[in-house]
Amino acid sequence: MATQSSSNPTGDQKPSSNAEPAAAKPTVSSTTSEQPVASNSSSTAAEQPTVTPEATTTAKPTSAEAAPPEAVAAESIAPAQPTVVFVTAPQPPKKRGARGVGALVALLAAGLFAAVYALLVLLIASIGSPAGLVQALQYLASVTFYLPVIIFFLSYLLLIVIVNRGGWWAHVLGGFIVAVIVWVGFVGSAIIAAGAFGTGGALVGAIVLQQLTNPLGFAAAIAAREVPIWVGGLVARRGRTARTRNEAARTSYEQELADHHATLSANTAV
Repeated sequence: MATQSSSNPTGDQKPSSNAEPAAAKPTVSSTTSEQPVASNSSSTAAEQPTVTPEATTTAKPTSAEAAPPEAVAAESIAPAQPTVVFVTAPQPPKKRGARGVGALVALLAAGLFAAVYALLVLLIASIGSPAGLVQALQYLASVTFYLPVIIFFLSYLLLIVIVNRGGWWAHVLGGFIVAVIVWVGFVGSAIIAAGAFGTGGALVGAIVLQQLTNPLGFAAAIAAREVPIWVGGLVARRGRTARTRNEAARTSYEQELADHHATLSANTAV
């Protein structure tokens, strides 16, 4: 121990290499361990995008799943709009009549009346002298003969229009009225033929009294009375057919109308 202290005469003590402080030289291990940490933090900060407050507040959901529950609930309980359905009401059927067929029957009856009336005129003329047939033929070619035929057609057509779908009895009773009208027409034709139309009442009265005993006037009235009885059945048959079809159409219309009201009630209830 005394020998070591005398070997250093200057008294200066030099620190040994083993006594150097550890903080003077950084170790390699500490340096290398800090560099990766710094590099990782910088790379992570560069890779992650920055989120600004504006972007966060303006973001909106893009699908139904991202919508708020309140909005989804409001849409689910929204009432459905009512559907308007226009339903056309059935139209009442048109009543069918016998006027169309009756007009053809009236025309046929006028021809039949002319034939029957002509036969009666010839029969009346044949009872007297042979010269009466010549006068009868002249009468058949005159206006006095055709005027009662025209009056019969118009009067019987009017009867058919009034009776329409009536039965045969209506034509039987209406034949009396037609006969009276035809007789009046025969008297009027005699007045026209005598040239007394528009003259004094005395001449017209005398012609009317003369025609009261004229058998041709009665022949015209008889023919006008009988012909409607013969052909009235055709119009009456058409009238029965029209009544049957009208009843069937009315029943069908009432059924369709009831179904229509039921459909409207069901739609209103819904």
